Amino acid sequence: MNVTKHWYIFRHGLATHSKTGYGAQIRTAQVLPEGIPPVQRLGRFLDTCPYDWGARSEFLRCQQTAQIVTDITGRTFVADPRLNERVDEPFNEIVDRVKAFIDDVNVTEHQHVWVCTHGIVIAALKSWLTRGEFSRQHENDYIQPGELLKINPEGVEVVKFAVLV
Repeated sequence: MNVTKHWYIFRHGLATHSKTGYGAQIRTAQVLPEGIPPVQRLGRFLDTCPYDWGARSEFLRCQQTAQIVTDITGRTFVADPRLNERVDEPFNEIVDRVKAFIDDVNVTEHQHVWVCTHGIVIAALKSWLTRGEFSRQHENDYIQPGELLKINPEGVEVVKFAVLV
């Protein structure tokens, strides 16, 4: 692992109870009411963390999740299509777009990067940052809604906000 930045990667708030995905609402699914409290807890946690820059998917559930975090922290997120959910694209395209995102962030001066995105993109970010590659065997290695993935030079940590502690 050769990570020089501090990445705070989180998945959008809970937006479906379906085990088969979002169907026709893949771009427009909204955060469910029960998905909001974990995101609020995440926001309060992030409010204590360093921040240089934030990015999010363009999809509605990430817009809403990032806005909840912004409302609590005052820190903003720019929309980046490279962080969008995988929709009708070959696997190699998601591999390439997530790698391009990381490459672009790595040449900036930003040291503390916050990212709000989707499962497979989180798997790709995690794999690229910790293994230096992303393959199909790692495409389901992502956190759940209400969880934060921290990747930094010291290692990898998952912080959970889904249950009150």
